[in-house]
Amino acid sequence: MSASVLTFQSGSFHIRQLAESESALYKAMRIESIQTEPTLFRQSFPPEIELSDMDWAERIRYPRIVFGLFENEKMIGITSMLLLNKEEAYFGQSFIQPQYRKLGLSSLLYKIRMVWATRNHLRKLTISHREINMISKAAIERAGFRYSHKELIQWLDGTTGYSMYYSLFL
Repeated sequence: MSASVLTFQSGSFHIRQLAESESALYKAMRIESIQTEPTLFRQSFPPEIELSDMDWAERIRYPRIVFGLFENEKMIGITSMLLLNKEEAYFGQSFIQPQYRKLGLSSLLYKIRMVWATRNHLRKLTISHREINMISKAAIERAGFRYSHKELIQWLDGTTGYSMYYSLFL
């Protein structure tokens, strides 16, 4: 896999891959995301809120690639890719703090993952969203993904509902 670190800039905003030493940044933003938007994230086992610092450090390591979105030096969002094998990845854990939404920043979340996937010769990308999340659906389709299937799952808010899956072949 590519050793070079990608960074993209848009005005005062930039996105880059987080280093393993930045797991505390990842932990803080991920916990903020699940507390801010419990209706949009799946339940995890064990619950992420209960993970140790060592567990968080493990979650930022390969085969997961985690990117931080920053305004100047303040982290305002995250996104990640989980490599399923040498040709496939799952895009997930995208979050932008509410006050920074509707600024076109989600394009940076897609751009950095797509470039990383292309540079590393991935052939298939998968992404999903909760059925009721039409904003995510629109962004996913704008990025070129096509609907593949749905799955009934437990959401963090305690409800059961469909997760809609999309694929993109590179």
